[in-house]
Amino acid sequence: MGYLKQIGDKKWRIVYDITPPNGQSRRQKTETLFPVTKAQAKLILAKREEAVAVGKFVSDDITVSTLFGRFIQAKTVAQRAPKTLERYGTLYATYIGPRFHDMTLGSLKQHHLTDAYAKWLKAGKSGRPLSARTVRHVHDLLRAMLNYALRKGLVHQNVAALVSEDLPQARKPDSVALTEEQLKTLLACAQTPTEWARKHNVVSAQAWFAPAVWFAAYTGARRGETLALRWRDLDFEQMTAVIRHSLTETKAGGIQFKEPKNGKSRTIVLSSSLVDVLRAHQAAQDEERKLFGSAYRDDDLVFAAPSGSPVLPWTFTASFRYLVERAQVPYIRLHDLRDTHASLLGKHGVPLEVVSKRLGHATIGITAERYLHVYRERDAEAAEVFERLTG
Repeated sequence: MGYLKQIGDKKWRIVYDITPPNGQSRRQKTETLFPVTKAQAKLILAKREEAVAVGKFVSDDITVSTLFGRFIQAKTVAQRAPKTLERYGTLYATYIGPRFHDMTLGSLKQHHLTDAYAKWLKAGKSGRPLSARTVRHVHDLLRAMLNYALRKGLVHQNVAALVSEDLPQARKPDSVALTEEQLKTLLACAQTPTEWARKHNVVSAQAWFAPAVWFAAYTGARRGETLALRWRDLDFEQMTAVIRHSLTETKAGGIQFKEPKNGKSRTIVLSSSLVDVLRAHQAAQDEERKLFGSAYRDDDLVFAAPSGSPVLPWTFTASFRYLVERAQVPYIRLHDLRDTHASLLGKHGVPLEVVSKRLGHATIGITAERYLHVYRERDAEAAEVFERLTG
C-alpha cells in the first residue's frame, strides 16, 4: 500500500511497491513530485499503484517530475540564488511539467523535445506564441536537469544535448545607451526636486535616490551592487569603491545580501565629482540618523531609506523609470546605465579590459561580445588615422 508525505510547498514524496522485472520480491519505490497539489499527488500515486497492479510498471526509471525535485534539491544545497531557483520553478510549472511530468527518463526522446519546442513557438501555452528566447530558457533548464541525471547515472545520454541544431535563434536585445548630453540631463534631473518635494518644501522624498543614480552611472555597477554598497567599502582618500555584495529580493518577498554576479569582489576607481556627491550624501544621511536616534537601523548602507533600512530593488527600478520620464531622455532601463557607462568609455578610447574590469564581467569576452559595436567604431577611427599618417 502506497502513501504520500508533504515535504515542502507544493512538494510531495510518494512511496509505493513495485515488482522488479527479474521476479524478485516486491520492494518500494520513492518519487518526489514538484510542483503539485495534494490532490495531484494522490492521483499520481493512484496511477502508479494501478500500473503496478496490472504488471505494466516494472521499470525503475524515474520520472521527469522526480528528476526535477532532485535537481532543485541539489541546486538548493549548492546555494544557488533564490531568483534562479524561482525561475527554474516557474519554467517547470508552466512548460516542462505539464508536458513531461509523468514521462520516464528512459522514454524521453529527442523528438519529444523538438515537438514541444515547435508547439510552444507556434501557440505557447494559451495560444500566444512563445519567444525564441523563452523556448531556449526552457531548453537550457531541461539540458541542465538531464546533465545532472547523466552525472548521477540515471540516464545513458542527455537527449537535450542532441537538439542544439534544432533550437530557434534567440535575438539578443540591443544595447541601449545615452549620449553624453543625455546622461548629463538625466543626472541633473535626478538632483532636481520633484513636484511632490517642492510642494512639501523638501529637497527629496528619497534622499538616497540621486546619489545612487550617480553611483550607478559613474561606475557601471548593477542595481543590487549599488544598493548593497556600504560606507566601509568606500575610500574617499584613495577614491575607490569595493563591490563586495549584491542585494536581491527573495521568493518570499524579503531581501538578502549575496556575492556579486561572478562571485568575485572588485575595486572601482571613483571620479572626483562622484566623490563630492557621495560626501554630501553622507552628511545628509548623518542628519537623518540624528533625527531617528535609537530607532535608526544602522546597517552601514550608503543608499538606505531614511530609517537606515535597505532600499528594495523594485523601488529603485520604479523611481528610475519616473526619473527617465521627468528628464525626457530616450527610454532606458536602470540596467542600461551599465551600457551607457561602457559605451561612453569605449567611444572615448578606454581599453576593453579596463571597461570589463569596471563592469565586473567574468571574462573580457563577455564585454567584447556586448560592446563590440562600440569598439568597431574606434577601429574605424584608427584606420582613418593610419590612412592620414601614411597618405
